[in-house]
Amino acid sequence: MASLSGISLPWYTALEQGRDIRVSEQVLESLARTLRLSSDERNHLLVLANPSSLPQTKENDSAPASLQQILDRLGTYPAYMIDKRWNVLAWNQISGTLCGELSRAPELERNMLWRVFEVEDNKSRIVNWENVASTMVAHFRSRFARNMHDLWYQELFDKLYDRNEEFRTLWARQDVSDTLEGDQIIRLPQAGLLTFHYHTLTISESSAFAIRVFTPLENSGTDEQLEELLK
Repeated sequence: MASLSGISLPWYTALEQGRDIRVSEQVLESLARTLRLSSDERNHLLVLANPSSLPQTKENDSAPASLQQILDRLGTYPAYMIDKRWNVLAWNQISGTLCGELSRAPELERNMLWRVFEVEDNKSRIVNWENVASTMVAHFRSRFARNMHDLWYQELFDKLYDRNEEFRTLWARQDVSDTLEGDQIIRLPQAGLLTFHYHTLTISESSAFAIRVFTPLENSGTDEQLEELLK
């Protein structure tokens, strides 16, 4: 592999081992082509090789009141706001109905990755759980690399890896993704199947916040079911 990329074997070995070496973008691009990396995998490689180049987000633990107003105005569209660690900071009424009680949940149970693997009530509602979980783990790997100096990420990873076999299995796949949208199917006893496509919208380039909005799939009956839930 090293010869195909036009670099020496000792240098390539040092790169694989994560040693402190200077890596040119030209060499990284050569590796990406040789390994036939996807766009997300290439970006992940660049981040791992040069984490100091990443933009820094502002640290803020509170949700601006104006963003809560936006969530509330979305009506039957479930939506919540998350920080860069995927902790839920604010949500609208219908989102609370779908995701379960968040206001009384311990801090860790407001983390979306933790909820998908460790909060059984939340996990059991997601019909396409394996697809949702694998997508989240692939994206978490990308987020982890971008925040490698934040010990919180390492602590969350260690807890999930120690406790959850499903997480360990998905992590071993080495999947990487920057995808911020996907499909999710939720089953509620009082409403049946609800089918959504979700988008994750960053608030601004310098902000640590994002809003995830679940849009009901057309002709699925989900819109009408959500209206009934809010009555």
